[in-house]
Formats: sequence, C-alpha cells, structure tokens
Amino acid sequence: MTLRKMPLLDAASLQLEGKNMPMHIAALMTFSYPTSLTDHERKTFVSSLIARWREETRVVYPWNQVLTRPTRWQLRPATREVYDLDLEYHLRQWSLPAPGGEKELGHMIAWIHELPMDLEKPLWECHFIEGLSDNRFALYVKIHHALVDGISGTRLVVGSLSTDADSLSTPMWAKVQAEIDAGGAKASDRGALPSLSDLKAGVAASLKLRTKNETLTTFRSTPETILNGPIGAHRRVATQHFELARLKTLAKTTGATVNDVVLAIVGGALREYLLEANALPEDSLTAALPVSTRKPGDVSIGNQVSLLFGSLGTNIADPALRLEYVKRSTQAGKAMLNELPAHAVNVYSLLSTGPFLSSVVLGIGRAGRQLFNTTVSNVPGQREARYLDGAELLHVYPVSLIMPGIPLNFTCVSHGDFLNFGLVACRDRVPHVQRLAVGMVEALEELENNLLKRGENHSA
Repeated sequence: MTLRKMPLLDAASLQLEGKNMPMHIAALMTFSYPTSLTDHERKTFVSSLIARWREETRVVYPWNQVLTRPTRWQLRPATREVYDLDLEYHLRQWSLPAPGGEKELGHMIAWIHELPMDLEKPLWECHFIEGLSDNRFALYVKIHHALVDGISGTRLVVGSLSTDADSLSTPMWAKVQAEIDAGGAKASDRGALPSLSDLKAGVAASLKLRTKNETLTTFRSTPETILNGPIGAHRRVATQHFELARLKTLAKTTGATVNDVVLAIVGGALREYLLEANALPEDSLTAALPVSTRKPGDVSIGNQVSLLFGSLGTNIADPALRLEYVKRSTQAGKAMLNELPAHAVNVYSLLSTGPFLSSVVLGIGRAGRQLFNTTVSNVPGQREARYLDGAELLHVYPVSLIMPGIPLNFTCVSHGDFLNFGLVACRDRVPHVQRLAVGMVEALEELENNLLKRGENHSA
C-alpha cells in the first residue's frame, strides 16, 4: 500500500473543511447530443453511457486516493490507494424540471455543490444531468481541493474527454493521461522547507499587504460592504459566457490583459448590483486573484497557486477609466509577486492569508474586517473540440468555493471560442446572484460601447 503525504497547500485545503465551508471545486460541462441520434437513442443516451461507465473496474491517480484518516484535524494528512470503487455512489444521474434552462440548472448545481463530501470515500463525484433545453445535457464533476487546484482539475476532467467525435469515452477515473504527473518528485519539491532567505523575502512581501499603499492594493484598501459577513451552508450558482474574441479586442485596444478586462467587467456588475441596493462604498471593492506558480510544462496534480490582490474599480462610473484603474492595480500586484524568489512565493502565500485561514480553521473567521471583498480567478483551458461518446462539449463552467466573510466567488475558464464564468455565492448573504451574471453582460457592452465611441471621436 502506497501512502502519499500531502504537501502543505494541499493539506491546508483539507484542514479548512468546515460545516458551512466544504472545500471541493467542480466543473460543470454542458454537451449537445449527437445529431445522428434517433429520438429513442437520445432519451437513453445518458443512461446507456452511465451503465457502461459503471462496468469500468480500472481506477488511476488521483481518483484512487482515499484519506488514511477521515478527518480534517491532522497536521500532515496522507492518502492511500483503493482499487474497488462504489460507482453507484460516485456516479449519479438527475433530471431537471421543465423548462430546463440556466435557472433550473443553477438551482440544481447549487444544491449538489453545497453538499459536503464524505471524507471516508475517494474525494470525488460525477453527476449527469438530463432535461436541459436546446438538445443538451450536463456533467458536473466535483473533486476536493486537497487533490487538485483549478488548473490541474480542469486539465484532469476536460483532458479525459476525447478529441475524436466517433470514439467511445473512457471514464475519467480510468483514463491514464500520459501528460499527467501523479505527484512524485514534484509533490516532494512542493513540500520542501523554505530557506532563511526565502522566509525573509516572503515575510517582507506579506507585511506590505498590511500597510496603506498608494499604488499597491493591500488589505487596508478593502472597504466594508453588505456582501461581506458570515456564510451559511447553502449556495447560489449562476453561469455566464462571453466570446473570447470580444475580450481580446478590448484588451488589445487598451493595452490591458484579458484578465484586466475580466476584472473591469466584474467591477461594473458589482457596482450596479450595490447601487441598486443603495450600498455602494466610496472606495473600490478589492479581489483576491489566484495565480498559478507552475513552471512551464509542469502538469503535476495538486495545488500550486499564490495570490495577488487587485481593485475592481467599483467607485468609477466611466467603464474605460475603470479598466485603466484595474490595469494599474494588477500591474503593481504582479510587480511585487515577480520580485519574489521562486521558493519564497509559498511563504508569502501562507503568511499573507495565514491569520485569516487560521481564524477559519478555529471557527472565528466571520469576525473582523475582511482582507478582500471577493475572489476572481481565471483558469486557462483548451481551444480544441472535445467529445463524450460523440456529444460535443459546449461550455465548461467552473464552480468554486467561498469562505467565511468572503461569500462571493467569480471563476472563469476558457474553452474553444468562449470564456465561461461560474458565480458561487452564499444563499443568505448574496441574493439574486443571477443579476450579477446579467450585470456582467451589461458591463461588457457598456465597456465596448464606451471604447468604440472614444475610438470614433479620436478618428474624427
């Protein structure tokens, strides 16, 4: 029996597990039924696929990992391999009520997503969902954050799908992906202790976040809002997607990045949401921005992520000026992070949010002023088409997690020609989360119209 000790960041994801804060992340994938199917074949397509998948006896890393001790109260958790899965538990089937639109899908995903995982079993579940409108079905896959981060999880799930529309699929838990590293040396490297110089650099950078700074977004920049506060056990989920070409055009026009455009859109949606509630703070809302610390070519599974912090420009009415404000903020954050030695980044990440995370573990994370207002994460995806028994993958919506005091999360992932957003919120703290999803569409259109108008005036 092979035991795997979890690196510190992976272990932290398990230790943060709580009653109102399950620490799993998920991917919601929507597919179009193959056009060649008869009416009967379409009705039985998902059931037949599940029946075939449940006959699969192979199981590979990380789907074969189970905790040696099913509790979060352990300093260095370890996992062991299992070889016999209860596929009636791990693989489930549901159907939406009519009309099977995004609203009904969001309600079902919110319910499934808020349910904690059984720590005595391998830490993943697959849920097929039928009854979607427009000739579609969905597959929702959730995996505990102790096993994967957003990048490795997306690669693991989407990478298990076929690039051939005519081939039968292999269940993701049975598919050996040659490009996936099961941990090994890389996991050991991630668990290595930092040097004294790394500690000094990490401490110095984390202390910067606790001071007022004219250019850098710090914890002192964060205003109090009606959004931030205690979270309950129940969730709201909404989805949205945009054509990548639209975002890239805006980024190129303004000298910004696509991430900057995303933040400006989120900022615009939050501004209108809070204005409608008569609760917009004078200062800009801030966001934690997870960034990958993976080296080029690193395809290992696990958590390799740090945080920078940025402002969303919610205090600026003009959308073009808001984007410029966001761009300056993220440039300052990236500059600080890039100055750190490679092995000091984990030190900085743990120290910068350590007090907050410790308070969460101890159950007191809901008290005091928040370090940031929300989380906005952009996970790279793939451009090539993917299929599941001939059913084309349309969109991949990430469904992330929220924490006490930070009850709203925006995560996006690219697939094909689209950037797909998953919004996750505390049901009690953030009502009408669908309005934020619609508000993002309005914020993008406003930004496009504003910049187009300025371009016409400049040309004249």
